[in-house]
Amino acid sequence: MKKIKIVLVILSLSLLLSGCNNFRLANSIDDLISPISPSGDNAGVQNAVDEYCKSGYLIKIPSNGDYTTSFIFYDLDGDKQEEAIAFYEPSADRGTANLAVLKKTNSKWNVVESIKGDGSDVRSVDFCDVNNDGFSEILVCWSVISKSNSYKFNVYTQVEEKNSTSLKSICKPVSAGDFICTDINEDKVNEVVVFNIGSAAQSPTAELYSFADNSKKLLGKTKLDNTIISFEHITSGMTDEGMSIYADALKSDGNSMVTEFIYWSDYYDSIVSPFYSYDTGETYETTRNSILCCRDIDDDGFIEIPIDKSIDSLPTQITAQSWSVYENTVLKHKCYTYTCKRDSYSLMINDRDFSKLKVKYDSESRILSLISKEGNEECFSIITMIKSAYNPSEINLQGYTEILSNSGFVYLAKINKKADIQFTVDNLKTMIKPY
Repeated sequence: MKKIKIVLVILSLSLLLSGCNNFRLANSIDDLISPISPSGDNAGVQNAVDEYCKSGYLIKIPSNGDYTTSFIFYDLDGDKQEEAIAFYEPSADRGTANLAVLKKTNSKWNVVESIKGDGSDVRSVDFCDVNNDGFSEILVCWSVISKSNSYKFNVYTQVEEKNSTSLKSICKPVSAGDFICTDINEDKVNEVVVFNIGSAAQSPTAELYSFADNSKKLLGKTKLDNTIISFEHITSGMTDEGMSIYADALKSDGNSMVTEFIYWSDYYDSIVSPFYSYDTGETYETTRNSILCCRDIDDDGFIEIPIDKSIDSLPTQITAQSWSVYENTVLKHKCYTYTCKRDSYSLMINDRDFSKLKVKYDSESRILSLISKEGNEECFSIITMIKSAYNPSEINLQGYTEILSNSGFVYLAKINKKADIQFTVDNLKTMIKPY
């Protein structure tokens, strides 16, 4: 009986993980304890690295960013054929991470160039044409010290010479906590904004670099909140100021976040962070207790920043936000949300209804309910179910309708059609926002 229980637990875990690209449902206990062999191009790339590193190697996988797989496929030269990028630690040179570029010729992958990196691990990688040659450069944040929030950033470009490809770094590495590539000054050439954590003697900063002539040039610099300890998410979008950057960062108390809003100023001929106070060294206007990142919460094509909304008698698991957009030098309110961190979703409420509703949350059942203040009637409830434990035929789920399936959760809603404030299932499908 004990063995059966163990098997059931393992199978449940495999079901939970089946929503991720890197996992699949096991067919046997041997599958559960054996690594999955690569197939297709992944297998071809691995064979090529095997042949190139005959003395042995260890694959290094980027820990953050959009590319977090063993082998990364990207069309670097614009020929509509993807190259492969692999990071690895050679057995003959422990403690170093190398970058290899592979091409596929006549159905066979080969390492065409490899270069020693600037660290022992890889924080993140991205691709962007920064020297305006029509080809994508490889942008890498290298980890040097384990569990540090400071990294080394470098840019690598490919140089074609006769029948060979040479991979070289454009510059010496730059200290960085994170980075983003975008045309922030709108000169039709991409720049890189590098974010630094700073030190005890120096505040965190954002630095704007150009690599247009295949060399590093500092175009501008601005100070950031001096309590930042790590950058969690960085994105860009158009505002009244042109292309702007939103850098969400964790503050030193570990329980609050700040968004550093940055854009290019022709007047100052530099990037600026308008909400940073040079008197206090902090950025107050975009600081919040909710650990939420900026996003286009209302799907209008513009990025909004979540700001704390003070509500009396909120359940401890629920926080409230006023999402605001940058417009005419100020933050303008767009909409409200209630957020349940435990269940990984926010519920967007329009201004008309927000003041008329109150929220309740039952931790044991994981049910969030919105209740009308005037009639004290439950308008609807949302229950969060773990996918592996979800059984639609359960009696206590009768009357509930699935409104969202995301990652390891299923979200179900029940509508009270007699409530004085009416909602529909279709309403809730647009209101619920996973994160």
